[in-house]
Amino acid sequence: MSALGALGAELRHERRAIAATVLVVTLSLVTLGGLAVGSAYVVGHAVVDGSTPGPAVWLLLGVLVLLRALLTWAEMDLSHALAFRVLARLRTALFDRYAVALPTRRRENTGHAAATALTDTERLEFFYAHTVAQLVAAVVNALLGVTLLALVEPALAGVVLLALAVVAATSRLGRARLRSRGAESTTLAADLSARVVDVLGGLREVLGYGLGGRVRDEVAARGAAAARAAGRVEVLTRLLTGLREAVTVLAAAAVLVVVALGDVPPADAAALVVLALVTLAPAADAAATLAQLQPLVASAERVRAELLRPPVVAPVSAPLVLPEGPLGLAFRATTFRYDARPVLDGFDLVLAPGEHVGLTGPSGAGKSTVVALAGRLWDPGSGVVALTAAGSDVPLDRIADADLRAAVAVVEQDAALFAGTLAEGLLAGTDAAPADLDRLLDAVGLAGVIGPDDTLGESGVRLSGGQRARLRLVRALLRRPRVLVVDEPTADLDAEAAARVEALLRSYEGTVLVVSHRPSTLAATDRVARL
Repeated sequence: MSALGALGAELRHERRAIAATVLVVTLSLVTLGGLAVGSAYVVGHAVVDGSTPGPAVWLLLGVLVLLRALLTWAEMDLSHALAFRVLARLRTALFDRYAVALPTRRRENTGHAAATALTDTERLEFFYAHTVAQLVAAVVNALLGVTLLALVEPALAGVVLLALAVVAATSRLGRARLRSRGAESTTLAADLSARVVDVLGGLREVLGYGLGGRVRDEVAARGAAAARAAGRVEVLTRLLTGLREAVTVLAAAAVLVVVALGDVPPADAAALVVLALVTLAPAADAAATLAQLQPLVASAERVRAELLRPPVVAPVSAPLVLPEGPLGLAFRATTFRYDARPVLDGFDLVLAPGEHVGLTGPSGAGKSTVVALAGRLWDPGSGVVALTAAGSDVPLDRIADADLRAAVAVVEQDAALFAGTLAEGLLAGTDAAPADLDRLLDAVGLAGVIGPDDTLGESGVRLSGGQRARLRLVRALLRRPRVLVVDEPTADLDAEAAARVEALLRSYEGTVLVVSHRPSTLAATDRVARL
């Protein structure tokens, strides 16, 4: 339960909406109880002594009916709107955390992160938008009902209070087992979702290598395991629900006995029995809800763990202002390691403002790591990565993120293209005009091949590898960075297309670092450094 409470900090902006929903749900439940008791009172007197209630009673019942209808409408409106906002806030919080905490150096499976963002948050939205209000309303309703019964028939209040205590105790039965089984069910369901994300992301490979049958069997096995775990939770929940219903039935029987043996006027008996039941029933429902919260607790713990991921790069404190004009790029005594494996050890490279430098070396030497460090996707273990101007360094970890992204553009070899139209994916977040896009498409040889209004498909699936590589470069150039870092821009291109890209890079006025194995691409730079 602590995880559910801890996530409340992420929903602090929704506290008023949650409070309003709690108030409306509580009033609605109390109104329903009042309507039930009032109706029983009218029927009891009509049957026992043949009396007809006066206009005031009919007016009161009419007001309760109207109030209940209005509160029901308000409850649905408030809770549904709150559910969407809770879902949006939880997912936004996760996205903000992933923006600084992924990718980690372990290159972990991000399908698990996606499963948490998509599945666990949907489970939690119902709790904060509906369940919290239900639980509070049940408590208030029980307190009000017991108080009224104590004023009218103390013995009856004692019976109901005892039944409430037993019902509350049943919510604690099997809690440890429900918790463990709920966590197991949630984990297996999340693993299944993560695997499905992986399969969909690599669908072409699955089909190309004939892995369809194996993948189907694996997904089916994982689904069956998740279903069995969910079934174990359901069986235990039903057993506890049956026990709770038995307690409620016994309490109802005890209420009838007390009414029958007591000094309750026959005409008022029906109203008192109904008052006892409407006091007890919501509490029994709340106890059942509490017993079913354990899978939600597991989801809350997963979301909380994701929100507590340590950042991949340290937050910027006291950011420095970048100078205007051309910028250079410097690596000074830079080290980096993946877990225990060192990749860079005292790496030095300085690019003067406006200089074009090629970087080459054997596979595994750390070229892609240099690219990631230049874009501050990671921080070095030691040493400095900095932008330079007029002979002074401005370390990347002292530059505000927005300023850094405006100054430096990184084109990784496997960077994703977003689904949607070409213009939407490439112009988003820039002040470039459609004419700039047309000019760059022509420069890389894609004019007439794909237009601004053409859809790319997921990750640019309709395009060849070489076309995707050129579009990634175009996307970076549209941002007009002062420092451009490109990883293997011509690796997937034929000689003619590579020549176009090399000419475009050569003409670029900013500072350029090009990682490549291709001699012609390296020859287009001012000098070549080797790892």
